[in-house]
Amino acid sequence: MINNYFLWPESKIASGLASCWKLTPTERVENKLFEMFPSGYPVLCSSGRSALYLALSASGTSRQSFVGVFPYASHCVLDSISRIATPSTGITANSAALRVVYHQWGYIQEHSLASNTIEDCVDTLCIPGTDLFPGGGDFEIWSLPKILGTTSGGILWCKNPEKALQVKKLRDNRGSSFFQWILRLLSKNSSLVYNYWQGTESVTGRPSLLQTGEIMSAISQWNNIVQDRKKKLDLAWPLALKGLKKPVHRLPTVVPVESQIEETTLHKLGVSSGYRMFEIVNEDGSRRMIKVLPLPVFQGVDTNWLMGMHNILLSKTNPGNA
Repeated sequence: MINNYFLWPESKIASGLASCWKLTPTERVENKLFEMFPSGYPVLCSSGRSALYLALSASGTSRQSFVGVFPYASHCVLDSISRIATPSTGITANSAALRVVYHQWGYIQEHSLASNTIEDCVDTLCIPGTDLFPGGGDFEIWSLPKILGTTSGGILWCKNPEKALQVKKLRDNRGSSFFQWILRLLSKNSSLVYNYWQGTESVTGRPSLLQTGEIMSAISQWNNIVQDRKKKLDLAWPLALKGLKKPVHRLPTVVPVESQIEETTLHKLGVSSGYRMFEIVNEDGSRRMIKVLPLPVFQGVDTNWLMGMHNILLSKTNPGNA
C-alpha cells in the first residue's frame, strides 16, 4: 500500500465514534488544557475557524473593520473573517489595525506583535508548559484535527481571563455543534456534504458531549505525540530550508525542504501536498515566498518511509541545516 501524507495528521471517523460515549464536559477539557499550558485561558470551540470567528467578535470587529491577513490565506480563514469584517492583505505590521498572523506549520517568525493580534497557530504542537502567545498577541488559535488528528475541536487561548469568560458566553449562545459534527464525519466521503459543513462552521459554538470524549482521549496522548514528533523532526531537520531555526518548544507539522523532484514523482512517493509556498520573514521585516516541499513529520507518518524520503532528498537536495 502506497503511503499518502498531507500537511497534517489524518482524522479517523472510527476514532470519533469510538469515543463518543465518554460524554466529557467541556469544562473538564478546558481545565486539563489549563493544567498543561497555564500561561493562557482556553476556550474549547468546535473548530479552529469557529475559534477565529469568536476571537474577532470579542475584539469588537465589524463590517467596517479591515483585518490584516497573510499571503495565501486559506479559504477557511478568509471565510471566517469575511463573515464579520473585511480581510485585507494591505495591512502591514506597523498598522494599528487588527492582524491575523499565521505562524505557518509551527514556525514562529514574527515577534513583538501588537497586542490586538490574533496568532494563528492552528497546526503547532506545543510541549506542555510552553509559553503561549509567542508574538505577544491577545489570542492564540489551535485546530485539534491539525494537531492531534481528531475529527473536530479548536482552542481559542485568551491572554486575559475576563476576555475568556466573554468568549465563552459568545460561544455558548451559539449552542453545540452536534449536527455540524455529523456533517463533518459524512464529508469525509462526500465533497457536497463538506460544502454544507464549511458553509456554517465558522459561526458554530462548542463541541457537543459526543465530541469531547475523542478530544479528551487525544489530549491524554499529548506527551506520546510530542516524543514521536521530536524523533521525526530530528530525522528530517538536516534537509530543512537553509537559515530556518529549528523549533524547540513549538513543534511543526512538516519540515520545509527545497527540492528539485518533479511534483508528479512526489505524489507517487506519498507526499500528496505537492509543493507549497513558505513565507520567510527576515530580521528587517521584509518578506519573501519560497516554493518548498513540506516533508511531513506528524504522528502517523511511518518512520521507515520518512527515512527513505530523507535518503532520496539528501541525494537531490542541498542540505541547509545539517
